[in-house]
Amino acid sequence: MNKIKKYTVSGLIFSIILLSGIAYYFSSLVLYPKVKCNPDHHVFCNGPSEVGLEFEEVEIKTADNLNLVNYWIPAKQAKATIILVHGHGGQRNEGIRFAKSLHDAGYNLLLLSLRRNHGGFASMGFHEQKDVDAAIQFLKSKGYQKIGIFGFSMGSATSIIAMADHPEIQAGIFSSGYGSAIDVLVESAKRDFGIPYYPLIPVVKLALNYRGSMDIDTVRPIDKIASISPRPIAIFHCTKDDYVDYHHAEDLFAKAGEPKSLWSPECNRHERLWNFNPKEAESRAVGFFEKYLK
Repeated sequence: MNKIKKYTVSGLIFSIILLSGIAYYFSSLVLYPKVKCNPDHHVFCNGPSEVGLEFEEVEIKTADNLNLVNYWIPAKQAKATIILVHGHGGQRNEGIRFAKSLHDAGYNLLLLSLRRNHGGFASMGFHEQKDVDAAIQFLKSKGYQKIGIFGFSMGSATSIIAMADHPEIQAGIFSSGYGSAIDVLVESAKRDFGIPYYPLIPVVKLALNYRGSMDIDTVRPIDKIASISPRPIAIFHCTKDDYVDYHHAEDLFAKAGEPKSLWSPECNRHERLWNFNPKEAESRAVGFFEKYLK
């Protein structure tokens, strides 16, 4: 009997250690993604000069003392300023695909570099709110009052929440975003690793929340997007997105108030709308901001 108890306790301890180790590993994938420019995805990896744009590097300090080094691309006699917010594992260069056409249309651009690139970690939009807050305060301190936002993937989720919380943001495009951070992580775990919700996901959530000083369940753009109205929004999303399922776009669009629009081309890679059809992607982005941010 004692032997059975011993083996039972040993097995329980082993299971707890194993589960904790796996949870630590998966939480690390979220908090500390490898940051790199992928030419197949981001296309332009050498800065705005690659598309003929003059720029400055501007440093912005967040409320928790991280120094974000961003691309600032001013326009002559600018109509307004657009903040471009990159995704999970991305960098400030992610928005360069749209930068030339938006700049040519007369917009100042701030290509924001999120905290993962500056000694912080990624949090699916939870702490990145501080980065957008700092960017808005920077623009306002320079006298720029007309502000738009353009987010990609995690940057899209971040931008939805930021726009809901900041009336200064007058128009927003949300590309390839998600309605709930934990939902997209659960879907990814099941799709990519065959992992069911129980027993691992609750332990991963605990690890994320503890290590990231956050509550991942509160990162829910789906609960914030309705409050943006009557300010205009546009949602871009590939119908066959291979990471953030298209239902996130449909759910967000259903919850959003007017004016709103949804562009859903038949592309099949995550955050590759521009790559799929550069001309139409740029035309839609420029057309939206020219209509609503002037």
